[in-house]
Amino acid sequence: MKRIAFTLAEVLITLGIIGVVAALTIPTLMANHRKKVVETKLEKIYSVVNQAINLTNAEYGDVTNWIIDCGSSGANATCSIDEVEDWFNSTIGKHLEILKTEKTKNRTNTNDILLIYLKDGSVLGVTNYIYDMVFYVNSDAISNTQAGKNYFSFRFNPILLSHQNNEESQKDLKYSLKPTFEPYSNYWNGTREQLIDGHSFSCAQNHGFCAKLIQYDGWKISKDYPIKF
Repeated sequence: MKRIAFTLAEVLITLGIIGVVAALTIPTLMANHRKKVVETKLEKIYSVVNQAINLTNAEYGDVTNWIIDCGSSGANATCSIDEVEDWFNSTIGKHLEILKTEKTKNRTNTNDILLIYLKDGSVLGVTNYIYDMVFYVNSDAISNTQAGKNYFSFRFNPILLSHQNNEESQKDLKYSLKPTFEPYSNYWNGTREQLIDGHSFSCAQNHGFCAKLIQYDGWKISKDYPIKF
């Protein structure tokens, strides 16, 4: 009987084709997976923190009853990080699944920050002036920070703070003065174009608006997202 088999050359050619296809597709698959993780975790942190705020409102009344004014960023902050930790643990933190907390400096090493390690592996950062908050997709992002990929800016600015009590500041707060935890959008003009580029805080430049851009697009990282995964 005649035996049918592949020659060594045919096997090598087939393996070569498989290798080329894998080299072309695997990076795309991995990038898509990283995007999906970011999309899911951003939407989740937005949901769970706002749910915690609602539960705190149910306990203490409107947010204006329990928020504290710790001044502005930098050297002008009026609260110590210990005071921020006590405030957070007695309000929002009571309603989050927290593994541990840690006090350190933020990525620019200019402000004290309270790191809240959450059960899903992500980390929420609360500054010593409270209203600016940051989000790390995982704990590795703390030492390997890549803004717009594993690190995102948020804001919890429910009341007009003392340093914001002027006409110019209130113009900038049009989209960020809210009683909820929101992606950073200070100085935004309301257009998607500015979230992408054309502003010093845009996702393409300072990366400050990246979380807002993802939220604007339905918690999806769109094809024109300016940072590559």
